[in-house]
Amino acid sequence: MKYLFTPIVFSLLFISCQKSKFEREFECETPSIYTQTKNYKDVLGHFEVDVPISWKTELYYDEYQSALYTADTTKALRETFILDIAWRQGELVLNKDFEVRVAQNATRNLKLVPVKSGFGEYLGQPAYYHIATGKGDDLSWHYLEVYVQHKVDEYYIFTAKIYGDEFVSERICASFSIFGDMKFLD
Repeated sequence: MKYLFTPIVFSLLFISCQKSKFEREFECETPSIYTQTKNYKDVLGHFEVDVPISWKTELYYDEYQSALYTADTTKALRETFILDIAWRQGELVLNKDFEVRVAQNATRNLKLVPVKSGFGEYLGQPAYYHIATGKGDDLSWHYLEVYVQHKVDEYYIFTAKIYGDEFVSERICASFSIFGDMKFLD
């Protein structure tokens, strides 16, 4: 019996070590697995990500950014989430001043209340996450932002808009599953 116990313990340790600090913060136990996906590359060729085939996905770009927006439109808004993955050109300095600016933006511009934030590493890069919550049009919502510094003058922003109050943690973890599958192409 003890011989069976040892591999199980090592397997659990290995799996938990692969989760990012951010996923551990939200207690994401099991990653969401989407079986039927389509691979999308952003217009400017900076990243690619697999998105469920049934989701509505749009690409956007301009001189300074390239983005992918996606959501499961087969579900009611209270049951799904909207994701935005964007590459941006520009310098990103992850420090206390940046943390204050993100919180102020959520409070002033989006009328949200900051809930949790932190610095760490995501996808092997220096990163910062921030989650805030609020209410609009009689519907509460949660706004997750993950800023990932990629190069000196390039960074990524991953956002998830989660509407309603049910299964919020599960939808945050599902967002991290999709963000975590993203591949940098440059």
